[in-house]
Amino acid sequence: MLHQIAFVAVIAIASCTYAADALPPYGKLTATEELIRREIVRLGGDWESGAKPNLVSFIGDKFESRHCEMLTHLPTLELFYVDTCAIDDFALSCLSQIHQLRRLQIVECKLEPESFSLLRSNRELKEIIFDSVFIPDQLMTELAKLPNLKSISFNECKGITQEQISTLKAALPNVQIGY
Repeated sequence: MLHQIAFVAVIAIASCTYAADALPPYGKLTATEELIRREIVRLGGDWESGAKPNLVSFIGDKFESRHCEMLTHLPTLELFYVDTCAIDDFALSCLSQIHQLRRLQIVECKLEPESFSLLRSNRELKEIIFDSVFIPDQLMTELAKLPNLKSISFNECKGITQEQISTLKAALPNVQIGY
């Protein structure tokens, strides 16, 4: 009985790049290809074979905004957890291209709140979790425009007022809001 094997992978981008630093025999890779190749090597995959793991989860630790481009090559990605990163226009533009993304968890990141409007086109995004981030008024306004959400959580976040929560609940009555 043949089944397509889906690897549920959790990848942590670390500063060490050990075996992934060796140049490929066929020439120079683009920046995105290089980032993806490094992660596949760490998973034990073979970049040369063309068979890439079916990634469902991705953890970016000290991820940079420019690294989000490599996520656009992971169409099955359902969870993106990012820690200590700048979530800007470029990062959210890349995340908006991942159509199966269901959960976004943002931990201790610097946010550009107006950029969250880019996520409106993602119909599968159901849950956003903010951990230890500053939540400005503009972010609450943008979150209120994401009608497909089912849950928003603000864990140990600063800048949130009861008035903001009430306004968000009124704008999204079917969304569970935790704070």
